[in-house]
Amino acid sequence: MRYILDMVHHNPGEAPFESKFLDPVNLVDYGFNGQVFKHINCVATFIKTGVDAFPQGSPEREWLDEFTPGIEKEIKDAKASGLKVFYHLDLFVLPKRIVEHYRDEVCDPETGRIQLGLPRTLELHRVLFDELTARFPDVDGYIIRVGETYLMDTPFHAGNGPIPRIGASWTPTYLYQETLNRQQAETPTWTDAQVAAYVNLIGFLREEICVKHGRTLMFRTWDIFPDKLHACLDHYLQVSEQIEIHPQLVFSIKHTALDFWRRVKVNPCLGRGRHPQIIEVQCQREYEGKGAYANYVMDGVINGFEENREMCGLKDLLEEPLIVGVYSWSRGGGWYGPHVKSEFWPDLNAYVLASFVRDPSRTEESIFCEYAESRMGLSGGDVAQFRELCLLSARAVLKGRCCEVFDILLDEAVLPTACWMRDDRLGGRDQLAIVLDTLAAHGEFNTALAEKLDAVALWKAAAALAAEIDWAHCADGEFVKTTVEYGRLLFSIVHQGWEIMIAGYLEDQDNGGNGFDLTEMIARYDALWVEYRRLGEHPLCSTLYLGEYFSLPGEPVVMGLDATVNNYRRLVSK
Repeated sequence: MRYILDMVHHNPGEAPFESKFLDPVNLVDYGFNGQVFKHINCVATFIKTGVDAFPQGSPEREWLDEFTPGIEKEIKDAKASGLKVFYHLDLFVLPKRIVEHYRDEVCDPETGRIQLGLPRTLELHRVLFDELTARFPDVDGYIIRVGETYLMDTPFHAGNGPIPRIGASWTPTYLYQETLNRQQAETPTWTDAQVAAYVNLIGFLREEICVKHGRTLMFRTWDIFPDKLHACLDHYLQVSEQIEIHPQLVFSIKHTALDFWRRVKVNPCLGRGRHPQIIEVQCQREYEGKGAYANYVMDGVINGFEENREMCGLKDLLEEPLIVGVYSWSRGGGWYGPHVKSEFWPDLNAYVLASFVRDPSRTEESIFCEYAESRMGLSGGDVAQFRELCLLSARAVLKGRCCEVFDILLDEAVLPTACWMRDDRLGGRDQLAIVLDTLAAHGEFNTALAEKLDAVALWKAAAALAAEIDWAHCADGEFVKTTVEYGRLLFSIVHQGWEIMIAGYLEDQDNGGNGFDLTEMIARYDALWVEYRRLGEHPLCSTLYLGEYFSLPGEPVVMGLDATVNNYRRLVSK
């Protein structure tokens, strides 16, 4: 593989992670040949324009002078270890003073958004890449995303995506309804104007980065809907077939058809078209605990997850001639916590991934066993038991987080189980409204509850294995046991929360005629939280989940599972 890249993606606006994967020496040891960083575009001064975006004595200049040495050091250290260096850029992001100076030439007068179709916009980005190439000649290329722009770490910049999305609301319910509407539509949901915008932008970037400056451009096809550029083959081909091939132009595509979820299809765009592609993989799964609970995913990533109909994994995809590498996020993705006390689970996933991509003739299992023996100090039957524990963890996560009946009914189309659980947050009745309605309509409540109970049983089986393994020569043994207990308690809370929500749903529908003992259910829910919080006092326990739902930093709290349970608590108390 030409590219085996890794990035630590720090949570926007939060303190950077402390991670061994920031050290290029460790990346080389694991088999990576490139390191990816962020924000190099934000130290560009645009001095060629004649506009002083960072005047002496200003807060902007103070920030620039403090931030730039970090960029210079990470490039120097990576190159000293023999790694390729890439920078992840979000477009469009420009200094606020530049945007203000050229507002009439780059912004929509009504919305204030930077516009792709205005000539000055691309001219400023031509200045950007000229400056970056001249100032940082050791940078090998840029990985460019146009789906999101987060400015929490760059307070003196402004920006927005160049291709506006459809719809203003981003709640799970909205996304599901929008998906259903799109599935029923007979015509493509993308427009000729959107296709033209992608072709214009990628063509410009190809000319400036690849042709003019001889650098590599990796264009991320990131999106959320299954019928957009990232996961709709027709749309991907309609755009990419209009772009002239260049050996240094690569499309970067997630191995999943949507985000890094279970119960979604393998991305159909991989291996198709004319252009080289690199596959994106997440080692610290942001929707699956981030390593706070046991979660080994590389068996599924490489060999195919059990729920995928085609069982297609990297072992199949890497045989495609268009695939030229893998882009790993060893740490990061998402927001908030859980914040882990050890990188053990991302480390195991990253080691197996990099080793396999470096030599796809090896099996995932052989690499896993190599890690268990050489890196963990396990031997004999303990290796086999640890592997069984890891495989159980993947099944337990699938059954605990997802709802098979619901996801299959929607053909694994978008947001599995309404994305009711993400980062360190637990959604409730509001987030699961469409799921509960669907289960009620098909009479599948018992099936869903059995699935959650299966998850708890799998965690208990994993805990039994963890207790049997001889960890005497493994420094991470106590942490592994703690993560298994974390999973058992968290998904016991999940099971109990679903019981309460389903019982409450039926009580609401039948006006109390179902005879459920919500008082007893809520008591069990409360007791599990007490036990879970007690585990949180363990020095090796990662930070805990919250019973509220996800909201972006600075936005109001969104009520989640606790609020739902408390609502029924008030009702039964009357």
